[in-house]
Amino acid sequence: MSLGADFLHFVDRVHAQHGYETDFWKLATSLDIPVTPGPFNSTVSLPRTVITLEEGIYHSPRTFVKMHEVSHALLRDSGIERELLHLCESPEEFRAQVEAYCNFGAGQLQMPEPVLQEALRRWGMSPEAVLQVAETSGASLAASMRRVVYGGLEPDAHRAAFVIRRNYVADVASANVPHTLSVGARVPEIALKMPTARLRQVPKVYGTGLTLGVVAW
Repeated sequence: MSLGADFLHFVDRVHAQHGYETDFWKLATSLDIPVTPGPFNSTVSLPRTVITLEEGIYHSPRTFVKMHEVSHALLRDSGIERELLHLCESPEEFRAQVEAYCNFGAGQLQMPEPVLQEALRRWGMSPEAVLQVAETSGASLAASMRRVVYGGLEPDAHRAAFVIRRNYVADVASANVPHTLSVGARVPEIALKMPTARLRQVPKVYGTGLTLGVVAW
């Protein structure tokens, strides 16, 4: 497995030990991580891990940024942050890698493995699976699309998904699938542009005039 896959496997194992809790405050309590308002979002070890959140984030019902900070704690606990420090060639590369890993970890904490696997079991790799993950977890369509596409960061995965809004590319995510889609590009006939994609009109609760497509092999 890759380091990314190793990290998400660690996140899943820890999350399972805490009942796959998706409520940030309950999860932080279960992990015994104090959370306090602060001037910026951070996770520090003193040596006890403490999360600080900006006032607006602290009081917001949205959870991604909060789960991102939990991911920082898990990345340190996994030992993978230390491995990244040795592998990266510059402090800038290290910080970028850490943030990317924690984004993936946050997505998994929001949309745990059982939620993903149940959607895939029922629908396969398809737009319906993305929509079920979104409905079950309460995450955005963009976040759910990425959770399905990136999965456990398996290095041999070949998956992609995209959203078309009235003939224009609104969003795209890919794991090892070559494509020529770019956000903002006009695609008048997506079925011709991506003939192997499974397509579905998106419910209006996520926006009007949206088509969701998924490609996998």
